[in-house]
Amino acid sequence: MKKSFIPHSLLLVTMLALLASASANAKDYLIEVVLFETVAARNASTGGLYYPKLRSSIRLGTEQATAAQFLSVEQGLTLAENAATIAASERYRLLRHLSWRQPGLDAENAIAIRVSLGDTTTLYVPDELDEYEEFIPASAQPSEGRNSTVTTSTINGTIKVRLGRFLHMDTLLVFTDTQTQQSFRLAQSRKMRSGELHYIDNSRFGLLTRITPLEDSVSAGASDSATDSSSNQNPVSPTVE
Repeated sequence: MKKSFIPHSLLLVTMLALLASASANAKDYLIEVVLFETVAARNASTGGLYYPKLRSSIRLGTEQATAAQFLSVEQGLTLAENAATIAASERYRLLRHLSWRQPGLDAENAIAIRVSLGDTTTLYVPDELDEYEEFIPASAQPSEGRNSTVTTSTINGTIKVRLGRFLHMDTLLVFTDTQTQQSFRLAQSRKMRSGELHYIDNSRFGLLTRITPLEDSVSAGASDSATDSSSNQNPVSPTVE
């Protein structure tokens, strides 16, 4: 008998109620994420298909996101030029420039944004998932022990920003190429400072990201060169042509 993989949404309702009070006094941040595909790596192989092990998350533009004060932003973006450069490149394909504002919440209260972009396809995953921490092995057809169905997309997963002594961005993303039947995983926890431009990737896809205190977001673009040079351990962008 087929089973459906259903996220634990009931837990999210309780978490959102707690977030309402935690968000009231939290400082707001502008989060920008520019997702891109590396065109030259389209023939790369990873050995199979995977699905992210999704936990509690919210989708931008929903009532849940609004209640938690996670709001989409379309103006005052600092990475618009970077996104345009990637879009014009032959080496990369721009997938999406995501941007939203959210309260700066600590690890206990932080909640992830669900990311689901591109073409969708059905995968089959193991009936028992407890042993998997981040990524679930999958297949395009049912097989012994893999009868549960999930729907995935070109990019599927979550991005979570949490606040401690530093800002932290936790990415749990899978890029799935349905033509080659290959999935590429990206799981990182990146420590960041406000205004820094960070580059997170693997061989197949990646992202540029910046987190800016909301009151500083308008002026952040003017200080790009100074900010980017201060993050020596993180390449600020892919080289584009």
